[in-house]
Amino acid sequence: MVILVSCFVLKAQPETSAVKEKLHEYVESYGKQGTFNGVVLVAEKGKVLLSQGYGMASFELNVKNTPETKFLLASITKTFTSVTVMKLADQGKLSLDTKLSDVLKWYRSDTGSKITIRHLLNHTSGIPNYFNLRGKTVHDVMKEFGNGPIDKTAFAQKYCQGNLEFEPGTRWNYNNSAYFLLGLIIEEVSGLGFEKALQQLIFNPLGMNNTGDIQPDPFKIVPGLATGYMRNFTNFSHPPYWNMSTAYAAGSIYSNTEDLLKFDRALYDENFLSKAAYDAMFTPFLNNYGCGWEIRELPAKSGQPAKKARTHEGFLFSWHTRFYQIPDDQYLIVILSNGGSAPIENMIGGITDILYGRTVENRRPLVANEIWKSHADNSVTQTIGKFRTQFKNDPADWDYSEYDLNKLGYTLLLTDQPPAIEVFRFITEIYPKSWNAWDSLGEGLATAGKKEEAIKAYQKSVELNPENKAGIEMLKRLEE
Repeated sequence: MVILVSCFVLKAQPETSAVKEKLHEYVESYGKQGTFNGVVLVAEKGKVLLSQGYGMASFELNVKNTPETKFLLASITKTFTSVTVMKLADQGKLSLDTKLSDVLKWYRSDTGSKITIRHLLNHTSGIPNYFNLRGKTVHDVMKEFGNGPIDKTAFAQKYCQGNLEFEPGTRWNYNNSAYFLLGLIIEEVSGLGFEKALQQLIFNPLGMNNTGDIQPDPFKIVPGLATGYMRNFTNFSHPPYWNMSTAYAAGSIYSNTEDLLKFDRALYDENFLSKAAYDAMFTPFLNNYGCGWEIRELPAKSGQPAKKARTHEGFLFSWHTRFYQIPDDQYLIVILSNGGSAPIENMIGGITDILYGRTVENRRPLVANEIWKSHADNSVTQTIGKFRTQFKNDPADWDYSEYDLNKLGYTLLLTDQPPAIEVFRFITEIYPKSWNAWDSLGEGLATAGKKEEAIKAYQKSVELNPENKAGIEMLKRLEE
């Protein structure tokens, strides 16, 4: 028996090592491509397969990202808010069927008496989302919210108790207002501040010593916290200011991958939460959303059953995050970006392909990045010409991402029309059957006053997609 076990271990080690190498090479290819700046953790049943930082935690100070680097989690916070509510339910301090106005006595009773804590958790409350104030831009909202610590109850009274958009339980609408209210409910029921309640019920018991809440003081200095950036192709810049006090229980927690692995392990522990709590969190309701968790289904190999995943994404300007569990095999994937929007869904797909033995391609350098660099010395035409030839002869060496090229075209359209039109035209050559490519070209031409050419581009777009209502409307305007 001992010999057999030893043989198995010797055989398994190279396989594990090969998976680790594939994972690192795959994620690193995004870093080299310039589309990912952050940290990635992949683990199986608590055993780390990949734990690596990519890019910089601080470009100013030349500090690299590492597994110890802390990140704002944004809406992954909602999973912690949900778990805390479940903890309080397990203690008998509330029920998921408790009415909102029964806990927060100041809340308007005509709507609060219809809304349960479960409705708040699964985004079916019907309360308007305070992030989407009607008639106001993001900059208007930022000015209105101010830049100092807020009075949470006063904020909720003003922004989180508007008229219902639909009857509770009948529709799904992602809702930060609901989770803001859940934070106040946690404080009311536990008798503790939100951060202290999480420390007492989750962080301290699990030894999550690198996790906390930025909400009480948006100017708080957190040792080891990465700086957040926005990526514009090959350039990074600071994002607009957002008052993190307003994120609260919907998005104000920071952590690192080491602590999130501890959180992952706890979610398989029957002593951490009751079966009823796990069932409530991980049973999908509307829009495949449970209580604080997205419930997904992975693509399966031919002839094999699909596997479930439970996950949550976070996004706030410079912070883009994803916590992803595959419970059947107890895989954990954590992706934390401090470089703005990252191709996280593609990365998750590639990582799961590697874990399940499917073929995956590493990222190639982006053509859009090279064209962007050439804009600085007014050589866009020459660069596009080079890649036009490259695409005809050997397209496999570069990534001609339609999304990134289209984004580049619109970026240039804001400042310099001719290069933008050249980029849009180049996209239609590479993707001649893309209605969106022709639509973008039409917009570029119309902006430059080239009416006849714009009409032809829009006609092609509508021909490819008769449902392109915006294109149809533009055609009418141009033809009039």
